[in-house]
Amino acid sequence: MTPEEFQYLSDLVRQRSGLVLSSDKTYLLESRLTPIARKAELGGITELVAALKTSANSSLAADVTEAMTTNESFFFRDKTPFDLFEKTILPHMLANRPQRKVRIWSAAASTGQEIYSLAMLIDNSAAAKG
Repeated sequence: MTPEEFQYLSDLVRQRSGLVLSSDKTYLLESRLTPIARKAELGGITELVAALKTSANSSLAADVTEAMTTNESFFFRDKTPFDLFEKTILPHMLANRPQRKVRIWSAAASTGQEIYSLAMLIDNSAAAKG
């Protein structure tokens, strides 16, 4: 994939979904979009980009966007952020707000498992403190 193709695809995905892809994500674009190119009977990424540039049909752009976004939700989906929240962020929040509620805003929460995971960590922390 050329830098220009990466930039085009990255811009397309950002405009359609808000997802920002850094230049170290070339492998991710290639691995997720090569099957989209094959499904569209295109030879590869170069042909996919050309088709996207000339196509009046937005279904190909929708397929690209769908392939690049995470479409799954489950409890404690990514271990590292939840560990960081539980061991570092939550104790700091509670130490600095002992008499107040902890409020968390979750944007684009899908079906809510991630935010419920945070609520469980908060509840466990409160139960541990008695």
